[in-house]
Amino acid sequence: MPRLTCITTTFNEGPALLPSVRSVLSQSFRDFQYIIVDDGSLDETRAVLDSLTDPRILVIKQANDGLSGARNKALEQASGDFVCFLDADDIRPNWSFAAISRVLDAHDPDILLCPGILQDLRGDIKPFYDAKIFDEILLNNPSRFVSRGDPAFSFIRCLAQRLEPQSANKVVRTDFVRKHAIGFPNTHFFEDIYFHTSAIASANRIAFLNTPAFTYFRRYLKPQITATVGDQRFDIIAVSKLTLERFSRRPEFNDLAYRSAVLASCLKIIKWCEATVSLRHRDAFRDCVRIMLEMIDVTYLRRPLLDLPSIDPNVGSASLDTYLAGMIHVN
Repeated sequence: MPRLTCITTTFNEGPALLPSVRSVLSQSFRDFQYIIVDDGSLDETRAVLDSLTDPRILVIKQANDGLSGARNKALEQASGDFVCFLDADDIRPNWSFAAISRVLDAHDPDILLCPGILQDLRGDIKPFYDAKIFDEILLNNPSRFVSRGDPAFSFIRCLAQRLEPQSANKVVRTDFVRKHAIGFPNTHFFEDIYFHTSAIASANRIAFLNTPAFTYFRRYLKPQITATVGDQRFDIIAVSKLTLERFSRRPEFNDLAYRSAVLASCLKIIKWCEATVSLRHRDAFRDCVRIMLEMIDVTYLRRPLLDLPSIDPNVGSASLDTYLAGMIHVN
């Protein structure tokens, strides 16, 4: 049984998949399984996958089922103690798994959260979008580990919830994922917030890495979901509803601060999608958000969002309070 399973899904990346694959295979820490799910790609990508001979690689081929379905299929086949993810157009530095393994050995967490690096369209290297939140976490939790029952657990968990729900920024215990039936919502885009919220809400032990463990690339001519302006944006409404409904059935729902953090993390993505959706879709998008907010547990809306730990004022609790109040009457 390997220590780690890394999961990558691919759909018609072709040779562009190779930098991601090579970044995994070149890790200095070598006790891992690498699952690559071919989600119905055409011949060019299949040829790339057929050329891979490393025995740690397991290639799963399936008819096109979407990113969530492909990741869920890989989770079923994961044999490592812990599982992590890497998108087919991103990379990991070769020290990533070694740094991760040291924290796993030290703290044995349910989930480990990692900072990352952003490479922008023009090649500028920057901290990932949630760097300020990681700074806040490390400032208030210098041990980089917290467990349920610790005095700081609720506060740190609220901050963890508001990290970017990026798949590459987390390493999750495999039996923990299976015990709590944590997965991705099949057929939907913006799927990461569902997995992110489910994992953090269920975790009893949360660890943090202070070393960047992945590089996320914004690319020209790449059909990334975050670069589209069409009706795929509407999926965030459905996924937010699924996320909020699942969380409302958990005992943590009664924690006002944490409940507000979960709602805020969903609203942040909804607000961003609304601002970037094409103008011809915007009114319909707002109508769908209103309907969704009327369908979730009314407890979410009975009080304004708390003054959550300050991060970016443009997406902070005051801004989200105003947005929420503009969408639906809040008592």
